[in-house]
Amino acid sequence: MTGSKKSIVQDFGRRRVLQYGAVGAGLALMPWQMSLAQMTSDDATKAMRTRKIPSTGEMLPVIGMGSSGSFSTRSEDTLADLRTVMKRFVAMGGTLVDTSPTYGNAETNIGAIARDTGVRDALFMATKVHINGRQAGIDQMAQSTEALGKPIDLMQIHNFIDLETQWKTLERMKADGQVRYIGITHYLTSAFEELEHQMSTKDMDFVQFNYSIMTPDAEQRLLPLAADRGIAVLVNRAYNDGRFFSQVKGRELPDYAQEFDCFSWGQFALKYVLANDAVNAVIPATSDPKHLEDNMHAGYGALPDRAMQKRMRETIAAM
Repeated sequence: MTGSKKSIVQDFGRRRVLQYGAVGAGLALMPWQMSLAQMTSDDATKAMRTRKIPSTGEMLPVIGMGSSGSFSTRSEDTLADLRTVMKRFVAMGGTLVDTSPTYGNAETNIGAIARDTGVRDALFMATKVHINGRQAGIDQMAQSTEALGKPIDLMQIHNFIDLETQWKTLERMKADGQVRYIGITHYLTSAFEELEHQMSTKDMDFVQFNYSIMTPDAEQRLLPLAADRGIAVLVNRAYNDGRFFSQVKGRELPDYAQEFDCFSWGQFALKYVLANDAVNAVIPATSDPKHLEDNMHAGYGALPDRAMQKRMRETIAAM
């Protein structure tokens, strides 16, 4: 590890110390078996599962939080729920928050809520650039930074928009220390061929794409390529935009799910994704505190092995 990369990890480690001061030592980490109400100070030694970011070795909790469709609101009632979501997310061991300037006023809300709840220094903040033109990209990223607050840990090019122009800017920003990591994102399986090309030819820290038990295509080429190239993977659309829950509605969770510490359909979907070691984090989005807590529990306990993943796919396909 180079001196600059080591500094990156150490700086984030200091921010994690601030996290625990902000939420209270008794709530710093959450074991998978318990709800917040059952938490005791002894449980602070039981941390959420983490995985290394290949380019630095920094550890990242496996359950992050997306914000598409969840943090864009002006409703005071919804904002109150989102404040609870943010506090519980950090209390249960989360750090990665992923957003975009295209998600309505999500960046503004996330920045304000993170500061108001005292957890901003605990967060690994990821956002995106989604605009044509060099200067327009610089301006958009500056606006995102103002809304979210510094530092921006990860800046990503959203859906290949003006990719080559924006990539040059991202490389300069990383070299200048304006962002810590850079990457690209997409959300469609039809983009996998181009994703594969970009992952093979660019020196990126992160890539984000869709992967789920209903759409496991990324297992064929993208996930092995990410592992070979040392690229951290963020997974979006793990619930297939809610279609997963429509498919399992009214069905009993199979008894075998308890073998990998799974106690809800939401955890079933997330643990399937996390069973692949090339995945660094999955980023489900929600404005519901109870759903947030259920999502977070997927980061604790055992994960299914490959044979179990096959059994899980067969269960869903039979519905």
